[in-house]
Amino acid sequence: MQNIRCLFRKSRFLRILFVGITIVSFFSLNTSAIANQESEHYKIVYLLNVIGTSDLVFIRNGVEYTGEEAKAHLQEKLDFVGDHIRTAEDFINYIASESSVTGVSYYVRLADGKQMEAGIWLRGELAKMK
Repeated sequence: MQNIRCLFRKSRFLRILFVGITIVSFFSLNTSAIANQESEHYKIVYLLNVIGTSDLVFIRNGVEYTGEEAKAHLQEKLDFVGDHIRTAEDFINYIASESSVTGVSYYVRLADGKQMEAGIWLRGELAKMK
């Protein structure tokens, strides 16, 4: 072990190699984290677009809204909380599943008349994406 330390101290090449590997590792980890954030952002945008372009009825606090109106409402909530929502699951759990004022679950009524909780429907749509 002593010989390796001595060699490392004396060898400029090994020091440069070590620093280079450290720098590359650092940027690789950061690039991967950024790519993951972009992927999660894309999933959230995808879910918002699915809501906005769908022919579903979005039910919030007992009032019916179009998909486009629901998308606008959820986008407003998302904009308000900013960077606190990091993943598509966060979006579903904290933005798109229930009213933050009343705590009442959101629902969707599909074209075939079937009604379900919005969070369950959104998880199904997210699964289709993957």
